[in-house]
Amino acid sequence: METILITGAGSGIGAATAKLLSQREGIRLLLVGRRKGPLDEVCASLSHADNHVTASVDVADANALVDFLGSSLADLARSPLVAVFANAGVGGPNTFGEDDRWEEIIRINLTGTYNTVQACHPWLRRAQGVKHVLVTSSVLARFGVPGQSAYVASKTGLLGLVRSLAMEWSGEGVMVNALCPGWVDTEMAQASIQAMADAEGISFEASKNKQEALLPSGAMSSPEDMAQWVDFLFSGLGEADDKRRVGTFTGQALDVNSGCLLYTSDAAD
Repeated sequence: METILITGAGSGIGAATAKLLSQREGIRLLLVGRRKGPLDEVCASLSHADNHVTASVDVADANALVDFLGSSLADLARSPLVAVFANAGVGGPNTFGEDDRWEEIIRINLTGTYNTVQACHPWLRRAQGVKHVLVTSSVLARFGVPGQSAYVASKTGLLGLVRSLAMEWSGEGVMVNALCPGWVDTEMAQASIQAMADAEGISFEASKNKQEALLPSGAMSSPEDMAQWVDFLFSGLGEADDKRRVGTFTGQALDVNSGCLLYTSDAAD
């Protein structure tokens, strides 16, 4: 049996990924999030539910992550850690001043991801063959939007983290990459669309339609769409022989965003 860690596993992309990966034979999932209730609900819906572990862990607390991994991976020979999906994050606007959310957003999205992958690294390097680290960045790492400087900075910083760690770890067989989604139909996205709708004085559906009209595909992605890409990137775990143990795809940012990078300012107008 092999182990995969998913953070932010209680909803959205993390939950959809857990459901898909649990269908693989011989996989144990470590499902981490801030609230244990949603994690337990996700776990109960998985294939081979008894194989998996849930835990309420704050990814911004490096010591808590280290302790959790130490207890969960004690029997390394039985279930080595072969992949990490560092997906936990928060969104929303921030404004400079007394109630600025800058520190909160950077602490969870950027520092929390750094803590997650660094705490996992000693365990990953002990496993045989190819191992994978995948972090959830965003299409907003590619361009800025007003009012979300913390979110954009945190997701852009993740791409720098991926490039640096890919240089450090790929020779050990640990591939490090990023997923850059655009609009995905999650609770976080719905909250953002509702905020835009409120600001414009229009309905949620009208605001959603307005955003989808900017996409060449005409529709936002689903969490299940993103899960398929995680499953694809995690293919071939541990299968490489000694001569090809490091794989080939590393240090990359995979843009899965319904084509939103293709539209021009003229089209947006």
